Amino acid sequence: MLGIIRVITLQDSTGLKLHGDLIGQRYGLPVMSRSIPDQPRGVFNDETEAESIPKIIALARELEQQGCTAIGISCAADPALAECREAVGIPVLGAGSCAAHMAMAYSSRVGVLTILEEVPPLIRGILGEAYIGMDRPDGVTTTLDLGTPEGRAGALAGAARLVERGAEVLVLACTGFATIGLAAELEEQLGIRAFDPILCLGAAASATAAGAARRV
Repeated sequence: MLGIIRVITLQDSTGLKLHGDLIGQRYGLPVMSRSIPDQPRGVFNDETEAESIPKIIALARELEQQGCTAIGISCAADPALAECREAVGIPVLGAGSCAAHMAMAYSSRVGVLTILEEVPPLIRGILGEAYIGMDRPDGVTTTLDLGTPEGRAGALAGAARLVERGAEVLVLACTGFATIGLAAELEEQLGIRAFDPILCLGAAASATAAGAARRV
């Protein structure tokens, strides 16, 4: 069982389970989803990330106690990734770092599309010299903005600018891009491989589960 931690407060069960359902449908993994409390706008700056860390750690411990064999943090900034790995005895995966590692397997010219003012440090560190730059959709400041027509159009325009700058693949550095299914649209419209952080997390979790099964 993969435990997914949503770093935004979600009351609607469909929204809560969306990222886990994407992983389950693609990789056939059973998923349990939980969301942190009291952060209806999610994580979008240093202050909200710091606020989320103890909540994420608490949920990681809870999911381990409920029988999860791996945990995925559904945020491209990978908040509390190191702390959770110290707090629990099962693998903990971050959506952003999973996407960055996958992109590095495909190209040495990687662009990053994010809603933040800077690329998340873990993603930037993984990409190293392969990083060609970032872009940010105009008018988008939180993951909720991506659900609007203007937010989606801004994301498409930002991705196109990265292609013009020489990006051969894209890391989508916000799990809100997974929520709106942006990767498939970018690949169709721009002809460029775009790495969805949730599906990359799912691929890593699938490999982790397969490895554990072989050791049994």
